[in-house]
Amino acid sequence: MVTLTIDDKQVTVSKDATIYDAAKAAGIRIPIICHDKKLQPFGGCRMCLVEVEQMKGRQIPACTTPVTEGMIVRTSTDEIIKARKMVLELLLLKHPIDCPVCDAAGDCDLQNLTYEYQVNTNRFQDEKFNWKIDYENPLIERDMNRCVHCGKCARICDEIVSFGAYSFINRGIQARIGTEFDGPLNCEFCGSCVSVCPVGALISRPFKFKARWWSLNKVKSVCSYCGTGCQLTLGVKNNEVMTTIYDENQGFHNGQLCTRGRWGYQFVNSEKRLTTPMIRKNGKLEPASWDEALGLVAKRLGDAKGSPDSLAALVSPRLTNEELFVMKKLFKETLGCDNIDHAGGYSHKALTAGAKESLGYAGSPSVIADIKKTNLLLVIKTDAYETHPVLGFEINLAVKQHGVDIRLLSDKKGKLSKLPNAQTYVHKAGADLLLVNAIAKVILDESLHNAAAAQAIGGFSAWQQSLANCAIDQVAAQCGVDTDTIKGLARDYAAAEKALIILPTGMGYPGHGKEMAQAVINLALLTGRVGKEGCGVLILGEKNNSQGAADLAIYPTAGGKEAQAILAGCAAGSIKTLFIAGENPVVSYPNRSQVEKALDAVEFLVVSELFLTETSAKAHVVLPACSFAEKEGTFTSVGGAVQRINPAIKAIGQSRSDLAILNGLFQAITGQPAYANSAAAFLDLAATVPGYAGLTQAGLGDNGAIRAVSGTATFVPVPAAVPTSEAGKFALVTGSALNHCGTLSLYGEGPMLVCPAGYIELSREDAKAVGVKDGETVKVSSATGEVKLAVKVGSRVPKGLVFAPYHFADSSINTITSGNAITWVSLAK
Repeated sequence: MVTLTIDDKQVTVSKDATIYDAAKAAGIRIPIICHDKKLQPFGGCRMCLVEVEQMKGRQIPACTTPVTEGMIVRTSTDEIIKARKMVLELLLLKHPIDCPVCDAAGDCDLQNLTYEYQVNTNRFQDEKFNWKIDYENPLIERDMNRCVHCGKCARICDEIVSFGAYSFINRGIQARIGTEFDGPLNCEFCGSCVSVCPVGALISRPFKFKARWWSLNKVKSVCSYCGTGCQLTLGVKNNEVMTTIYDENQGFHNGQLCTRGRWGYQFVNSEKRLTTPMIRKNGKLEPASWDEALGLVAKRLGDAKGSPDSLAALVSPRLTNEELFVMKKLFKETLGCDNIDHAGGYSHKALTAGAKESLGYAGSPSVIADIKKTNLLLVIKTDAYETHPVLGFEINLAVKQHGVDIRLLSDKKGKLSKLPNAQTYVHKAGADLLLVNAIAKVILDESLHNAAAAQAIGGFSAWQQSLANCAIDQVAAQCGVDTDTIKGLARDYAAAEKALIILPTGMGYPGHGKEMAQAVINLALLTGRVGKEGCGVLILGEKNNSQGAADLAIYPTAGGKEAQAILAGCAAGSIKTLFIAGENPVVSYPNRSQVEKALDAVEFLVVSELFLTETSAKAHVVLPACSFAEKEGTFTSVGGAVQRINPAIKAIGQSRSDLAILNGLFQAITGQPAYANSAAAFLDLAATVPGYAGLTQAGLGDNGAIRAVSGTATFVPVPAAVPTSEAGKFALVTGSALNHCGTLSLYGEGPMLVCPAGYIELSREDAKAVGVKDGETVKVSSATGEVKLAVKVGSRVPKGLVFAPYHFADSSINTITSGNAITWVSLAK
């Protein structure tokens, strides 16, 4: 630690702190423009100049100067103030004074500092720049005439996003921030550059001219897309979510958001939102009152109480913990129905079946903070970046700033493959389970495991025996990864002081279920890597509350039907009433034709939804539900962080929260509501759900809390099938597109501007063989059906493999998939 004195105030900080850090710790404000705590020190703007007594009054930048013992610093002498005023004059020399029409007004560091330092004249004169403004990007407007060369956009895009869309070009007075070949901005559209721009050089086009910053009401909440659990601040005016507001002090991610989180909020105030209950009459959905709709549904549910097998529910893991808890109370405890499931019945299995059996609890043994604390990251599929982009940022930082060694087992390359020294082991489709077992076998054969720790865990001998016939040479031939590579990876994993395995899951990844989770947990247990900092397994639940749904056991636990069996029951007539809350199985579940037949066949279909989706359009009763921005409650994220969401706007139209809907049904059936409010539901939840004991909504505050996990670990044998092939056909694997999460993002303006439709990705070699070019349409056929998709040709996927995202309703990929990890398809022009 180092002790120094700043403005006569003594402060002790770590020896790697800068003067700026020390001043901040002492509560002394030093103005900055180019500095951001997430980024490496830059020292470009000179606004943070200070005087150090030991340097004979020389002015130095506080943000790049490390502290030394006994240092005496002055931050606001007359000379310093004079210097900062001159810095502002120079920054304003070329900067257009167009604040009245600049969207950053009120949120502009340059404007605020100019006001603070009373720079009302400029001793310097020069012509203003006249750079062409880039209006071509649908989300980000670039006006380099306003740029002050702080470099934040280029630095954040390089250091955190790891895309590198920006760079300084030219020299001297002609220097400016440019793009590749100085063309229009073409990036992954996360908007990180907009969030850190201290002026109006980069602005959000969807927010342009919508509202002034000072007129916005700022409400803290949690993103409702993926399971990362990013905290965000909503900018609200006139009961409309206008934008998201960057706050570098929010969350583990320091306010960083991805495309969906930053630009996907428009679904909240979408004109497509359902505003009134609807009941099907004479084959047509017609508006109805809440009393009429709830009365009809309650009677149907109440009638089914005597025959609970005729009843079922499919629930979205986007609901809050409190809503899921009431759903469980209504169906399982009150109606006696165990036919309840979520996420297609398969995409939660890594947690609810795999981790549950192997660890004794349905969660990860690791937390997000372990990503930066580990020495080696073993990522199963490069898609981890697409499924959870902000966790991808954490991985980028771990590798680039902390020197973490990253290895990827994947059927294709991806963005994570481009990280420094990243090694991607591209294997045959469907071979990942076989490879993980082979890595464990090498560690066992070479006695690289933690024998004492492993042998103390139940099931070790049986699991070891299950690998007895695993021949590495044979596995190598079956997987397409050579023997030495498998052995080298196993040795490196075993030798790492700390190693963390990351496993993405989701509706697009039917192969990442129970067996895959257990195989990687076996590997972590074998090397004594569970329960230690920077080690273990991080299972990435897909949706914002996937972990909460797993914790609350929103799946059959007493012999009830899983999702696919529920649909089969609907088709067969044994399930007569189906309640769907927030799910859109017509688009997101495998085998669209089969799903549609089931929903068409069920006697009574109730759907609680925000939109008239492909699923709710088939309902007999549609109940308009609130979005996350209209209600309170909690989500549990990847790694078990329980965080509060807060209502930012009033309910749209007559929509109600799912808590209110379920509470209303509960009251109609039992005579009293389940809970008085969300906080009361959480209190009961915390008293009954393992790991949540002692938590309260109020106690979670703005930062949330990690819920506890405990259980007894055991090794579980996991047989791995040999990858197959079909002559003349391609292996289709599905997954997530970077800009989308589930089907909700289809109603977000931002994601749809960037990625409006489905596609199929194939290698150049295969494209040539099929005779198609990038952007052309190809017919994709399987045993289930056929669909036409736009072709995306690239070098990411290997020969023989094709990839398609699963989110899109038009030409949906589930027209040709049936829930297997791989679908064999034919391609034709």
